[in-house]
Amino acid sequence: MNLIEKYAVEVGKYLPSRNRADIEAEIRSTLEDMLEERAQAPNADREALTLQLLKEYGAPRKVAESYGAVQYLIGPRLYPIFEMVLKIVAAVLLGVGLLGFGVNAVRMDMAGPALVHALGKLFVDSFGGVMMAFGNIVLVFAILERVLPLSDQKDLTDEWEPTDLAKEQDPDRTKISDLIAEIVFTIIFLALFNLYPQYVGIVIFNDNQWTFIPVLTESFFRYMPWINLLWALQVGLDVWLLRKGMWDVATRLINLAFKLGSIGLAYAMLIGPAIIKVNTESLAGTSLAEVARELSPLSQFILIPFLIAMIIVPVVEIVQTVVYLVRRRPPAPFPVK
Repeated sequence: MNLIEKYAVEVGKYLPSRNRADIEAEIRSTLEDMLEERAQAPNADREALTLQLLKEYGAPRKVAESYGAVQYLIGPRLYPIFEMVLKIVAAVLLGVGLLGFGVNAVRMDMAGPALVHALGKLFVDSFGGVMMAFGNIVLVFAILERVLPLSDQKDLTDEWEPTDLAKEQDPDRTKISDLIAEIVFTIIFLALFNLYPQYVGIVIFNDNQWTFIPVLTESFFRYMPWINLLWALQVGLDVWLLRKGMWDVATRLINLAFKLGSIGLAYAMLIGPAIIKVNTESLAGTSLAEVARELSPLSQFILIPFLIAMIIVPVVEIVQTVVYLVRRRPPAPFPVK
């Protein structure tokens, strides 16, 4: 991919998806035509002419703004990440809802009008939850837009250089999309477990109605102070990294400490009392009692691999960080010529 291709793609990152491809093609065609005109001169250096042309054309974000790609509540620097997070959350909610509906449809042997009725009721009941998640994501991004002086603001000025497209990524430079996604999902889960724990459970279709069964036990809420502490500190570190724009030894060591804390917490949940359980006692004497007894082992079957993953993933990240810190070269005290 040459610099003109990279430039068109870079502009496209800040454009609405509905007309992104057309505008990228237009920019690419325009730049190639302009380059061909300038390259007619004898002894023309195409690479130098390309750099000069892109410099004159302007920073990708400013070019995108000229096509009307301006957002107000969430600005262009965060909008691509906001769109990515929103798609992930929507896919997860849709997947979980359809999975639960499929299990209940097979179990109840639903067909015909009953199936359509159950699907419609699931959609209506899920709409409120989807809107709540959407509102929380918008709120978090709107706050971030106004309080974070992101390190890539230089792209909004005339100091942008086309050669930046060919540079290798600095391993110590923070990845803004990863940090913001971690902040958003952490805040969503903090709100869910602290404000709406009653919505964590299993939905069962029985007797032509949907019944919700909470699954969090008292043992889970004993871990909540530690969960809140670790996640709040992680959000604080992510915000600091967004403001700073670079990793250093201190922030990497702090992040290692948080990873170790999350491993210890996951291990305690794994060997301790059950943190999720289908409450069969409260359903005794009802038509759902037998269904609850069938689902109770399934909940543990899902939880155990999840907790194991919460141990393995941080261990891999810790090993990668330690290897990087050991091999990392200290910065030179003076320019090397």
